[in-house]
Amino acid sequence: MLSDSDSELDFLRKGKRGGALFLFLTVPVLLGCGRKLAPEPPLQALPARVEPVRISQEGSDVVLRFPYPSKTNAGQTLTNLTGVTVYRELLGAREGQKLPGAAADAAGREREEKGFRARAETIQTLSRTEVDAATVGPDVVVRDPLVPLYREGRLGRVFLRYGVTARRDRKKVSELSPLVALFPRVPPDRPFALVAAVEEGRVCLDWSAPIAMLDGERPAKIAGYAVYRREAREEEYEDRPLGVAIGAATYVDATVVPDLLYVYTVRAAPVAEVPLILGPAADELPVSTRDVFPPPAPDGVLVLSEAGGARLVWNPSLAGDLASYRVYRREKDAWKRIADGLKDPVYFDAAAAAAEAYGVTAVDKSGNESPMGAAK
Repeated sequence: MLSDSDSELDFLRKGKRGGALFLFLTVPVLLGCGRKLAPEPPLQALPARVEPVRISQEGSDVVLRFPYPSKTNAGQTLTNLTGVTVYRELLGAREGQKLPGAAADAAGREREEKGFRARAETIQTLSRTEVDAATVGPDVVVRDPLVPLYREGRLGRVFLRYGVTARRDRKKVSELSPLVALFPRVPPDRPFALVAAVEEGRVCLDWSAPIAMLDGERPAKIAGYAVYRREAREEEYEDRPLGVAIGAATYVDATVVPDLLYVYTVRAAPVAEVPLILGPAADELPVSTRDVFPPPAPDGVLVLSEAGGARLVWNPSLAGDLASYRVYRREKDAWKRIADGLKDPVYFDAAAAAAEAYGVTAVDKSGNESPMGAAK
């Protein structure tokens, strides 16, 4: 019979042998954790996806506008841009049919893009130099002439769908941009006789409607007009119109700033829908908003006799650009200015004994002086 000490000794011996076996079995596993895996290829620095792409029809051209490619797909600054490619797909269509919409999910988008790539043709491949030349402000502007489709009698019978890619170096190409579509039509000809009446704080535009459609068909079919405005120092109009006129060949621009030179134009649209279908632009009209409009004459002018003279008071002018007041005194049938640059509607005249009458005018910040408000 073994003693307690013998049992403990036997247990320890077994434990040492078991421990040795455990260490032996685990060594290969530990060695395996130290192996180096094959290196993964680094992510390619491709140009970022070109978006958004905006589309419209202007006269006989489809116009695409999109931001100048300046970032990689990792959000870094894009270098070595070598060009941009524009693709176009023609889809059968009928009047009143809705434009093809974008897929709602990633799988649908992948199928849509695959089909687009299989059917689309390359309509423009722009080099870096051509991309720079086509850039206006932050956007690249690409035009696709519709004359060939018109000659083939296909306007009004097809949808046009476009996609754009950017290229870096020789073979590093971005993802395809979001697809944009348009149903091209024959638009109205250009409006004519554009004129402007400048009033304080607004410009009133009037023009004559086009006589025919761009292909000569009469009468012109017009759903409305798009009004565009730019400052004279700017290169191009924004792609979104300043406003839209429906049912009338007139528009009031109440957003003008004084003392600027603006340029206006107008385009006619055959249908009221987006993307815009617009005819050619009317001749540009420069309009100056130089402030030549005086404030209204001060009213409520009163003369109060006091010891040592006369005090004049009047109602404050409500002109938004008021600068000051002037006070006049008539002596021997002649008006004499006796005060200028007054900020408050009050004045004391110590030489009232010589006065035959008094008058007050308001002056705006552009130096325009109002008619005289006479004392009662």
